[in-house]
Amino acid sequence: MNIEKQRRAPFVEALEDYCRQGMVPFHTPGHKIGQGASVYQKGLFGQALRRDLGLMYALDDLFQPQGPLRAAMALAADLYGAGRTFFSVNGTTACVEAMILSVCRPGDEIIIPREAHRCVMEGIILSGAMPIYMTSRFAVSEQIALGPDLAGLKAAMAAHPTAKAVLFTYPTYDGIAGELEKMISYAHDHGLYVLVDEAHGAHLPFHVDLPKPALECGADMTAQSTHKLVGSVTQTSMLHCRKGFPGMDRVAASMALVQSTSPNYWFLASLDSARQQLAMNGTELLEKTMKLARTVRAELNSIPGIRSFGRNIIDYNGVEGFDETKITIDFAGIGLNGCQAESLLRQEKIEVELTAANHVLALITLGDTDASAEALLQACRRIAAGRSVRHDAAIEAEEPLPAPQVVVSPRAAWNSKTDTVPLEQSRGRVAAETVTFYPPGIPVIAPGEVVTTACIHYIQNKIKAGYKPNGAADAALQTIRVIRQE
Repeated sequence: MNIEKQRRAPFVEALEDYCRQGMVPFHTPGHKIGQGASVYQKGLFGQALRRDLGLMYALDDLFQPQGPLRAAMALAADLYGAGRTFFSVNGTTACVEAMILSVCRPGDEIIIPREAHRCVMEGIILSGAMPIYMTSRFAVSEQIALGPDLAGLKAAMAAHPTAKAVLFTYPTYDGIAGELEKMISYAHDHGLYVLVDEAHGAHLPFHVDLPKPALECGADMTAQSTHKLVGSVTQTSMLHCRKGFPGMDRVAASMALVQSTSPNYWFLASLDSARQQLAMNGTELLEKTMKLARTVRAELNSIPGIRSFGRNIIDYNGVEGFDETKITIDFAGIGLNGCQAESLLRQEKIEVELTAANHVLALITLGDTDASAEALLQACRRIAAGRSVRHDAAIEAEEPLPAPQVVVSPRAAWNSKTDTVPLEQSRGRVAAETVTFYPPGIPVIAPGEVVTTACIHYIQNKIKAGYKPNGAADAALQTIRVIRQE
């Protein structure tokens, strides 16, 4: 990394220089540097509206960068050790879709974990590829998915020797880092492209105790949600290609296909600025973050009836790292399931990332302080106060996801004529839509899969427990769209 070059923020500088020129706008957006914006927007955004520009040529073109935007993305590549980095204003969803589009053609097989975000399936639909699933692994005590291991990858590859690519989620929502380096090496030895949904890993290079970043493990491409953990604004992400990757032009074309042709300059400047902050202060900021996370976990585990697993999760086979900034808080010991705990935390003004089974997930990031950490701890202490500690089995065991039965390609299912049938009567039919519970947005059913008894029971149990389904046309999931039987 060139530390002197990293001190600069070329796109931010170019944007500010342009604004100082005082150009009179006769171009989009229609609010004309804020003059026509609503009172609410003026109050909310203020001078930022002067930086909401629509002229791709005035500064640089996201899809054919030649100036400050190209320099900004080159600095991001330098920081992360990539051969080339692409900025995304459509989140990591666009990055994952572009990765798949860049290496898969219609009919190609791509090996994926079941615990993959719905955008993976969207990329498969767009590309026309066929998903092949690795065996899921589940930690019963912690009630979390562990992700695939090398044995699961080998089995999937042996059953599908013509597979074109494999995609891993690393680390998981809960911070679990599998044996990625071994799996990548094995996949590469057999000629597969390796893609990584590293949405929760943009901070990994900045602390020695965090899992090894995907690029260092040998990934061909990795998609990171810069906004999730390292300070850029929501909807901004990066896609990194390894040095020497031969398909970068195809990746560039794919990124152009899935992104808006009107990228927001705020978003692009935010990515440039967040990169600069990481380059200058990332190690210091992550050291503070890790210390805070460790304090929070230790304090949580001192509350009777509440527990939060830590690095002991690495004791499971096939788990080689753990992101300690992910705080899974289990309330089973005081008789609460995840939905109940989330509701009580919201009453305490605490908003968590997700709920499942008997736990919630809290993220500790570089934006947290001693005060925010103490607010979480005090809320948990108040919830636990006066409740009896239970020592029996988990009150609401998380069900592992049903095993998928793919019979039609997702793209063919997406484009099929459909019927809408009651969920109870859909058993044995082939789904034409995705059903998830969000977050984390992992499909229970995806287009082209058989609706099994296990799928129906899983959905009904989740809804009964208070979880909200997402993705289906019927938000209440009383009905589901299936492929029409001719």
